[in-house]
Amino acid sequence: MFNFSPTQYDVNFKIFNFQVRIHPFFWVLSMLLFMHVQIDSLRLWILNMAVCVCAIFISVLVHELGHAFVFRHIFSVESDIMLHGMGGVTIPLRPLRRYYGAKGMLCKVFLSAAGCLAGFVLAAGAYGLLMTINVQQNGFGLLNIVQNFLSWTMIISIVWGIFNLLPIYPLDGGQIFREIFLFFSPRKGLANSLVISMVTAGICVALCVSYQRFFIALLAGFLAYQNYLELTRQSFRY
Repeated sequence: MFNFSPTQYDVNFKIFNFQVRIHPFFWVLSMLLFMHVQIDSLRLWILNMAVCVCAIFISVLVHELGHAFVFRHIFSVESDIMLHGMGGVTIPLRPLRRYYGAKGMLCKVFLSAAGCLAGFVLAAGAYGLLMTINVQQNGFGLLNIVQNFLSWTMIISIVWGIFNLLPIYPLDGGQIFREIFLFFSPRKGLANSLVISMVTAGICVALCVSYQRFFIALLAGFLAYQNYLELTRQSFRY
C-alpha cells in the first residue's frame, strides 16, 4: 500500500535480535503531529517537540515488538521491523507456520492484537512511573523532561492502540475482523469485513474533520479508498 524504499538516511539497529529500520519520513510525520500543540515559549516548544518525537518512536517500536515476539514464539518465524511515515510494520522473513480451524484464527487474531496489547502495557508502566514524579510546573529540569516523556508515551500508546483496533483494514483491528469474518463465513467474510472497514473509515474521517485532525482524516480516507478498490477487485459469488 505504501512504498518506503531504503534510503541513505535510514536509521538501522537491532533490538532483541530484531532488525529495525527507520525511514526518515517517520521523523518528519512525527514532528508534524506535534505542530498543533501551542506553547508560549519557543525554547520550551522545541524541547517538548523533541520529547514527543522520542515518545512516538518508543510507542510505535514497542507496538511493533509486540507483533515481532508473537511471530517468533507462536509462529516460529523471525521478522524485521520498519518504522515509516504511517507508523510501522513487522515483516516476517519467511512463510508462517500454518494453524487450522479455530486455533489458526485465534493465533492470527492474537498476532494482530499483540501490538496494541504491548502498547497498553507500556502506557500502564509509564503511568505508574508518572505517579512517582511530582513536578508542579513545566520547565527544563530533568524531572520535567522525564515527566513530559512519560506523559506523551502514555497518551500516544493509548491513542495509537485504540486507533489501530478500529476495524479498518489493514490496521490491526481490520485484520482481526477479517480473520473472524473469514472463519465464520469463508465465502462472504472478506466482502463483509471490507464493507465494515469502509464504513468505519468514513465515520473516522467525519469525526476527525469535525475536530480538525486533518492528517488522521486524510489517512482514514485513503484507507477507505484502498478498501473500496480491493472490494471492487474481488469476484464475490454469493
